[in-house]
Amino acid sequence: MGDDTESLTVQQVSSYLQNNPDFFVEQPEALELLQLSTTPKGTISLAQRQTERLQNKNEQLLEQLHALIDNARQNNKLQSRVHQLCLRLMDAESLDELLSMLMSELKKEFKADEVALRLFFSGDTAPTLPELSENIVQLHADDDSLKLFDSLLAKQQPVCGRLTKAQKTLLFIEQADKVNSVACIPLGHVPCAGLLAIASFDANRFHADMATDYLSFLGDVVMRLLRPSYNYYQHGE
Repeated sequence: MGDDTESLTVQQVSSYLQNNPDFFVEQPEALELLQLSTTPKGTISLAQRQTERLQNKNEQLLEQLHALIDNARQNNKLQSRVHQLCLRLMDAESLDELLSMLMSELKKEFKADEVALRLFFSGDTAPTLPELSENIVQLHADDDSLKLFDSLLAKQQPVCGRLTKAQKTLLFIEQADKVNSVACIPLGHVPCAGLLAIASFDANRFHADMATDYLSFLGDVVMRLLRPSYNYYQHGE
């Protein structure tokens, strides 16, 4: 059997392009397949269009690369600061000092506008904690309001980005409407000891592309530092 595939002639291609003058506008990727020479000065050629398209692609790739490099640098610096913060927290001599330092240092290290700490308890009454002016609230582990965070807590991993209005209200109360991005950190796994939230009024401050390894480390350290004192108050030992 012979090859019944028809070859296009120059005339057919020319006629098609005449009848479809917007072909390269609708199919810009076809420009990259052409081998074109430049045209006289003052005219716009397909070669120029092709070159412009490739230049735009290169610029976009460079912007993405620079963004990745900048993000990596910021994450490395923040990881180092979180490590130093954990060491300072370990030196706290009381629960009062630990909680106060945790809240104030997180605001400074993360350049945050708000920090909230929600501690979960499972007994009949809430443990007695030091009286602080910070945004620290105790919630029973079965509190219905915590259902708002079921999916987040189920992941057992920090989550960065935006929260719902109801979630923000539970965490940040009067400041909820100002909060536009948050890093939420579960304290421990099963059972979870609480939820630490670091917030910014800037919608782009905490986002889904942020590295969260150092946030997981911070959550584990805080849980271990709180556990001895928290268990003491909870069980009255």
